Amino acid sequence: MEGDASSMEEFLAKYGDRGYYVLKSMLEASLRGGAKLGDFSLKDLKDKLTAYGLDYNPVPLLYALEKNYGIIRTSYRSSNQHWWVILRRRDVEEAIAKYEGKPVAESEDYKLKLLKIQFYSLNPQRLLMELRAASRRGDKSAVAKEAFTTLPLLVEFLEKAKSQYPDELSSEIGLAEEIIRLAEEIVTPRYAGTRSNVNFVAEPQVNYDSL
Repeated sequence: MEGDASSMEEFLAKYGDRGYYVLKSMLEASLRGGAKLGDFSLKDLKDKLTAYGLDYNPVPLLYALEKNYGIIRTSYRSSNQHWWVILRRRDVEEAIAKYEGKPVAESEDYKLKLLKIQFYSLNPQRLLMELRAASRRGDKSAVAKEAFTTLPLLVEFLEKAKSQYPDELSSEIGLAEEIIRLAEEIVTPRYAGTRSNVNFVAEPQVNYDSL
């Protein structure tokens, strides 16, 4: 069956909340930074499900999404890893929105599209990965390089996204906030704002003429 919006609704009608959380976790895992062999891995997906407080095996549902609905495709597989790419991201997003009871706009929302384009053009996954490495090294140069170029654009995105599309861009907002938090942590002195407890004693004056 070719993946489309109707097939996604059929998938959710069949699997209910289990299918919903697999789809939602799948999308969220695909936004994760770092070295990737596809949009998401089985480990990433299980981690997301655990974060939702769920404990069940998603493999049968992933098999159905790939073989029966054509929504995902295996991009890499080894003895200890399995990665997929998402083929119909928009269909998945719309199906999740409908399942959550959110209205799906019939017309294109070009402002939303533009914000997404602007956000991902900043390559946020790369930036987050670089900042994490810089944090481990205690290296401020990575932040200095981005502080007057990429980070102001990221803040501008955050302000627009949080005021205009807090639900639609929740994953992107979370990633942007993590980048800003990490950049601030790297350049902020560890003891900034603390006052020294050392009491300085004035050196007594000596009258050398009396010696």
